[in-house]
Amino acid sequence: MKKLIFSLLLVVLLAIVGLGWGLDNLFVHMSKQAVQDEFQSYRELGTVLARSLDKQQDIGQQLSQYQQTHSISLALDSAENFPLPPSLAEHFKQGEPLLLEDDSEVTINFWLPEHQQILMLKMIINDKQQVSRLQMSLTLLFYVGILALVLVWLYPLINRLQKLAKVAKAFGEGDLTRRIARSSTSYIADIEREFNHMAARIETLVNDNKLLGNAVSHDLRTPLARLRFGIEALEDTKDVQKREKYQQHLAKDIDEMERLVNVLLNYARLEQKLDSLGKELVDLSSLVAHCIDSQHMPDTEIRQTIQSGLKVQGEANYLSMLVNNLLINAHQYANGCISVGLSRNGQYVQLTVEDNGPGIPFEKRQELLKPFIRGDNPDVTPGYGMGLAIVSRISQWHSADLEIAHSVELGGAKFCVFFHAVSK
Repeated sequence: MKKLIFSLLLVVLLAIVGLGWGLDNLFVHMSKQAVQDEFQSYRELGTVLARSLDKQQDIGQQLSQYQQTHSISLALDSAENFPLPPSLAEHFKQGEPLLLEDDSEVTINFWLPEHQQILMLKMIINDKQQVSRLQMSLTLLFYVGILALVLVWLYPLINRLQKLAKVAKAFGEGDLTRRIARSSTSYIADIEREFNHMAARIETLVNDNKLLGNAVSHDLRTPLARLRFGIEALEDTKDVQKREKYQQHLAKDIDEMERLVNVLLNYARLEQKLDSLGKELVDLSSLVAHCIDSQHMPDTEIRQTIQSGLKVQGEANYLSMLVNNLLINAHQYANGCISVGLSRNGQYVQLTVEDNGPGIPFEKRQELLKPFIRGDNPDVTPGYGMGLAIVSRISQWHSADLEIAHSVELGGAKFCVFFHAVSK
């Protein structure tokens, strides 16, 4: 919006001040040029006449005869009655005609050095209508120029608004992948960025709801079927030991369903909690070191390269959850070795967690960041596939980028989180 306001003020200032000043100078120049062109012949005539009269002895008689034969209004005046500024008087006495104008007439004055007098050639102004037409033409040009500049400014704005409206319509009709193509020159870049952010959030929420629905129908179906079978078996048996065994199985199935419901509720609440939390300055170096120390992994070597004093804006509890989930995920798939790194990389603080496990195929990396998506390793402790989904959601809330790559050092998976760095 700042770019929109600034550009509007710039266009208005340019249109009113710049265009007005330019047309005003043009009017003055054209008016002077018109006057000069109109009286040029009179200047030349008066110059010749002044030189001729200055050589005569009886100027008055010659002047009277000339007026009768040529019908020109001429007059003589003394230099004493014609005071001039020194700079103007110098040019005038060198023979340059002096044009004076008032509301009713124009006078062209010529210096007669021999007689020390001034010859005045008087003419009635008759170009008022022409000047008025010039003023009207330039005034019309001024308003047309303002309109043209405003239209030039409005065109890209209207174009971007039409594109935004088209994308919003398609998004509202169900195409959740539609986004507005960002442009650095757009007046409404902030609105477009927020729209894309909103669209991404809505798409994520809708997809999560679909995944949650599929997960509930899939993961609850198995324990429900076991419960139904167990209840039927419990009704049919009279054996006390078998009844106790069936009751234990039923209790386990109920516990499993309860754990799944808790996972669903916690993930659903995570979005609301993150949106309502405030951010503060967090020493990420100390936080990562504390998370590593708190992990109980006696069968796994944890290599750590942590640069001290690295700080980010965030919420310490959820940052700890992010780091712990990455460590637990790496431990589940590692073959005895994990590497944790934290360093400053330009404007970012880079957190990396690597393992020497089987790695993650490229085509499945983004899928694993969705809830209830689990890896293909059958030896891993069974879970609900929520760890990396929580890591992804916390990263998004911290405006951090999460990437999955191949670990060159250990040969397994490599998780990288890029936080915006905060100066010490």
